[in-house]
Amino acid sequence: MTTVLMLLANVFVAFLLISGILMTAIGLITFIQFARTKPAPADSSNRINHIRLWWFALTRPELFVDTFPWMRNDELENMETKDGE
Repeated sequence: MTTVLMLLANVFVAFLLISGILMTAIGLITFIQFARTKPAPADSSNRINHIRLWWFALTRPELFVDTFPWMRNDELENMETKDGE
């Protein structure tokens, strides 16, 4: 019984490590994207608007449906239709 519990504990720790690495990688990618200079026509030093856009994309995706028509559909519908429209 203790062997099974130790195995479950090891699997749980491995899951936590993998999850932690994944979340850290996402955070690093986000930080690098915020830190790099933006190409024209964006102002290269305007980090606040970039962070604001990131926040809107996470919390208010309905604002981007007119810009990105593929967001109206399910992913399977996007794959079945031409150009996601």
